[in-house]
Amino acid sequence: MILQKGDKRRERYLKDGDVLRRMRDVGGKGKGCMAGGITLLVFGVLLGAPCLFIGIKAAAVVGGIFGIPGLLLILLGKSMQAKKMKNYLSYYQEATGFDEQELKRVEQEIMAPDMIMIGNVPDENRQGASEKNPQISCMITEHYFVVPMLMGESYIRRIEDMILATYSQEILGVNGYKHGLVFLSKKDMDAYINAFLTRETCGEVIRALQSKKPDLITAQRFAYGGRQFDVITDGKEIARVFESGKILA
Repeated sequence: MILQKGDKRRERYLKDGDVLRRMRDVGGKGKGCMAGGITLLVFGVLLGAPCLFIGIKAAAVVGGIFGIPGLLLILLGKSMQAKKMKNYLSYYQEATGFDEQELKRVEQEIMAPDMIMIGNVPDENRQGASEKNPQISCMITEHYFVVPMLMGESYIRRIEDMILATYSQEILGVNGYKHGLVFLSKKDMDAYINAFLTRETCGEVIRALQSKKPDLITAQRFAYGGRQFDVITDGKEIARVFESGKILA
């Protein structure tokens, strides 16, 4: 679903700006540690409270068995998350190859009214997404393709560097094949895959990217320079070919 300017879902995501920072603040080991610590604290309270009938000492011992490790995990998680966020710009610089000035340009274009935001509600929804609260599958600005990913990771590429974006039903999975979006830029080591997107969402992303880059390849298999390529199996080689501008022997 395309979330137009003025859509409450879009405005909620863009609220107060600083989108790159908030994208980086999602998930990660630090938040995992904090969640584990909170769980241990809850267990400590639930198991320690009944022990009050035996005595305060017994309740303290039982509560401490869970509570002390829980507090330590929370403190460790907060420290890890603080370090992660302190270095969030460094993460983006390393992941994209952009300098700080260009990252500011990315942020500015994300906030522009003509930015295309595409939401998604997965077919197999395990994360509570809904029409009222969709996952943000991507943001397509004037010059950049921005994809929020799991654990605070992000995929950000210049649209001019994008080679292809295609829908595939042949993505290898644990119990057979999955379907989703496969995309690749000249700067990638291999093709990227998002198997959470519905077929409709994949189509919206592909069409929006193609409107910005008409020569975008949208087929899983294609011929180039007298050779046949399959994005699923040949992603690394495709990126090398298009980056060099030459056909490999």
